Amino acid sequence: MKLLTLKVILLYTLSLLVISGCRQEAPEPEKKLNEKFKFNETDYQNTLKNRFTDESFAVYLKDPSFIYLDSLKRIYTERNFKPFFIKSYEEKGFVDSLIILLEKSYEHGLDPEFYHLNSIASEFYNSINDTINNPHRLTQLANSELFINNAVITYAYHLRYGVVNPKKIFPNSYTLPVVDLPKRDLLEPLRQGNIIRYLQDIQPKNEKYKRLQAALKKFYNYKDIEWKIIKTENKKLETGSTDLSLVQIAERLIRLGYLDTSKVKMKDFSIYTSLLLDPVKKFQRLNGLNDDGVIGKGTIEKLNQTPEEYITKIKINLERFRWNDYSNTSKYLLVNIPDFKLYAMENRKEIFNMKVCTGLKRPSNYQKHLAIYKRTKKYYDKPDDWETPCLSAEISYMVLNPTWNVPASIIREEILREMTKDSNYLHIKNFKAYRDGIEINLNEVNIEEFSSEKIPYTIVQDPGPGNALGKIKFMFKNPFGIYLHDTPSRTPFSYSNRAVSHGCVRVEKPLLLSQYILRGHSMWNIDYLKIEIGQEADDKSKIAEYRKKRDELRENRSFGKTTEIVLDKIIPLFIDYYTAWVDDNGEINFRDDVYGKDKILMKYLFPENKLQQMIGFLK
Repeated sequence: MKLLTLKVILLYTLSLLVISGCRQEAPEPEKKLNEKFKFNETDYQNTLKNRFTDESFAVYLKDPSFIYLDSLKRIYTERNFKPFFIKSYEEKGFVDSLIILLEKSYEHGLDPEFYHLNSIASEFYNSINDTINNPHRLTQLANSELFINNAVITYAYHLRYGVVNPKKIFPNSYTLPVVDLPKRDLLEPLRQGNIIRYLQDIQPKNEKYKRLQAALKKFYNYKDIEWKIIKTENKKLETGSTDLSLVQIAERLIRLGYLDTSKVKMKDFSIYTSLLLDPVKKFQRLNGLNDDGVIGKGTIEKLNQTPEEYITKIKINLERFRWNDYSNTSKYLLVNIPDFKLYAMENRKEIFNMKVCTGLKRPSNYQKHLAIYKRTKKYYDKPDDWETPCLSAEISYMVLNPTWNVPASIIREEILREMTKDSNYLHIKNFKAYRDGIEINLNEVNIEEFSSEKIPYTIVQDPGPGNALGKIKFMFKNPFGIYLHDTPSRTPFSYSNRAVSHGCVRVEKPLLLSQYILRGHSMWNIDYLKIEIGQEADDKSKIAEYRKKRDELRENRSFGKTTEIVLDKIIPLFIDYYTAWVDDNGEINFRDDVYGKDKILMKYLFPENKLQQMIGFLK
């Protein structure tokens, strides 16, 4: 059965008028429905009570979409089965308004069918249909009350908290703030004087969310348009290239809004000219590709994404925006993992951004090896997990000229591999080795012991040009032991996929970030920091000033070459995961699902059956 629309509601009303208008005689004043159907409040409440035990309604109550059945039984019992919404037959105006509102749930990327629209409409409108002899009116009225109650609770829950709980789906990698389960007020909608106004008022007001809703509407319009697969004869197309696919590429860019053809004709695109170059670059940039203008395999794959794929990605990210909203934080840093970017935000405006590198994607056989490790508990069975987690924290201090304590997993893999190639690797890379807390000669390190259950060495890299953490670390408390840091390895910043680290976030422009964080600091400034890490100060007059203050600046915070800067004001940091969003320029951005989190969410947001979606993830 198709969803009941406003047109159908109006058609129902019109049909009643037509029936009335066909009578030959002037109609008598129409009785109120309650009077006409002899409505009795006590009978209605008893009917409501019986619905919970009547086998004819049990099929609905057993439906997994009735996820709040136990709560419904309790709250109705507590109020002696007094109804919340459908108090009598005189509720058509309310039902019309509610159906229209719930139908628009698709604007949030939600499925209107999940809110019992067909059942609400069928039960209520049949209960007030006076053109047939109907002995089941009161039962149908009670049915519509229960469907509406469950729909209102569910819809309100979805808008306030999201359809799924990310901390249950991603228990080991999601620590961003969400409303704690004990604080989630399931029954809040039932205490409202005007439920329609309440459901309108709880619509997410985050500007990013509303922009993404507008993008969803745009892509809905593409669903019925033919979307042919683009195939190229050449592996890559550069300016000056000729290819039969160029016209198709131009058409796709026009359709997606990247190319304005008001002053050109399609025949102009038989050759890859400058007319097409800038739109291609823009498309690449907004889809997370290197915007070099070269049309290769990656660009063609993105151009061939279907409207349904775009729509699905937008829906998934609307759900993420429902989980939390930190846009009211006046000043914060945001790392978006799939975007491989860090953004400095103030008063909801972007101040600057920079590239970052994040953790490596888990191997494809991760789950299989994790199951083995859980069984054996042997370190060599433990699979690598370098994915950067989603978290919120506060940057409270910086470390200049940091040392690097090498984790055991990296010793076993990378250090062992490099020392096998070159026994002088530890000397060349400025490492020190400790055994039982005592520094030993590097020549005494036996790499065969790197494979033992408990490695007897502590490997530390001293500050210097080759230090893996670069010259600056940005520190914040978190359960994962990760941080932001500089890096001497600059090549990965040219990659489109920068998931290359061991979990920590490497920043492209540590000095720019440092300058921003130190703005207004009572003791430190960017010139002092540059001198401390061995770089030239922009303001030469600061050199002598720094020398006078050096002891004071480093007092109780210096460990040889390493110095800590405690921030006067902490700065909030959010590391999150968005694969679709609309930027401040109004441009829709899409990114690859680098860690496969979209795929996981799809199983719960768009399941093959509702039972899979409901159990354990909505409560």
